[in-house]
Amino acid sequence: MNLRNTPFLVLDTETTGLDARAEICQIAIVDHNGTVLIDQLVKPVLPIPADVIAIHGITNEKVANQPPWRTVREEVLRLITGQTVVIYNAAFDVRMLIQSDTMSNLSPAPYGQLAAFQCAMKAYARGSRWVKLGQACSAHGIPTHHAHSALGDCRMTLALVRKVWLEG
Repeated sequence: MNLRNTPFLVLDTETTGLDARAEICQIAIVDHNGTVLIDQLVKPVLPIPADVIAIHGITNEKVANQPPWRTVREEVLRLITGQTVVIYNAAFDVRMLIQSDTMSNLSPAPYGQLAAFQCAMKAYARGSRWVKLGQACSAHGIPTHHAHSALGDCRMTLALVRKVWLEG
């Protein structure tokens, strides 16, 4: 991943699951300096299952009065358009952006045309076994505070990018 002299954003989501009906229930984006551009809970169309709540702690009560994806998406699109966007597991999070559009009865945005997505997990693996974000951070002495929150994972991904690709 070549990010030297390139401003970039880091994006992460928390979702209602992993399947074809999963959707975003939290999204965060930070810039390459760590400035928080968005950190937003999102009210999903379908309830968040208990087994998923046990992972990230985002309850249906927490999202009950939050804006729906159709509202949050406009700000996300504004932020990412024309940008290089680093996501730890890009394939998953971009799929969740598209699925959230679909679940909200929106035409899926052409995310891949709007932004240049880079997958930190794929770059970190360098052709070998993929490693979870927390494991990759621990291997480099990066604290794993607030894992499984979109903002916490953005900050961990940014720290990993700095350590592995920008300082090395």
